[in-house]
Order: sequence, then C-alpha cells, then structure tokens
Amino acid sequence: MTGRDSKKAPGRAPRTPDCVVALTLAAYTAPDRTTPVPARLRYHRRDPYAVHLDCQVDRPTPVTWVFARELLAEGLDGWAGPGDVSVHPSLDPAHDVVYFWLHPPGCPVTFHAPRPVIETFLAASYAIVPAGGETAYVDLEELLVRLGNRDAPPAG
Repeated sequence: MTGRDSKKAPGRAPRTPDCVVALTLAAYTAPDRTTPVPARLRYHRRDPYAVHLDCQVDRPTPVTWVFARELLAEGLDGWAGPGDVSVHPSLDPAHDVVYFWLHPPGCPVTFHAPRPVIETFLAASYAIVPAGGETAYVDLEELLVRLGNRDAPPAG
C-alpha cells in the first residue's frame, strides 16, 4: 500500500502494520559488551503519529514500546525524547548507529541499531503517511469510542 491508497485501508486487518522492518538491536549488558536482541519496527497508518518497537520478537510475547514517529526522526540528528524513550545518533562518526534509551521503572536499557535501517523504516512510513499529514489518518470516531470505553483494545 502507498500513501495514495484509502486512508481507512479497507480490507486491512486493524492490527496489520502498513510498514515493518526487522532488525537486530544491540543491548548493552555491561561496559563494552552487547547482546543481540531480535526486534522489529512497525508503523500503522491507523495510528499515524506512533511507531512500535517490538523487542525479543523470537519470544511468544515481545516487549513493545510505542513512541512518536517524530521522536525517532529527530533522534537521527540529535537528542530527542526527555521521557521514558530517548533516541540519539552516535557521537562517533565511525559508528553509524542510533541509540535508544528505554527507561521502564527500575530497569533502564540501552540499545543501538544501524542508522540506515532506521532511515529506511522512516522513509517507508513517510511514503505511507507524509510528515504533517497525520491528522488526515486519525479516525476521530474510533478515538472517541476508545476514550469512552477504556476497556477497548488499542488500534494497531
């Protein structure tokens, strides 16, 4: 599908992502030591402001972080995200990676991923929903229903 297709994406299952990129994150487990973590980035036009980072996709239930697509894009050029998720590029030009600092209560973790993979994912997501065009893809009726029914499952 492209950004020119129907905004509501008829026929597409609500949780089927429009864009998925598989990658291996490097998790810092000790100074100068990393462990590979199978992961994927997902983008859903039905949730146009967000990206989903699924970690440990080789397990029955991956750990998923949801954060702003804009935060990921800003993190390519400088520090972005003062909250539970922060993203920034490597300061060493010899390392073409992007760092993710995830701060769950009591268990912060740092990953890095190859910058070209992140750039490819973002380019694909912007081909689906251009930057600044997200509001055209927000389903206000669904949002109002979900706000009124806290037990409703999240879209995407």
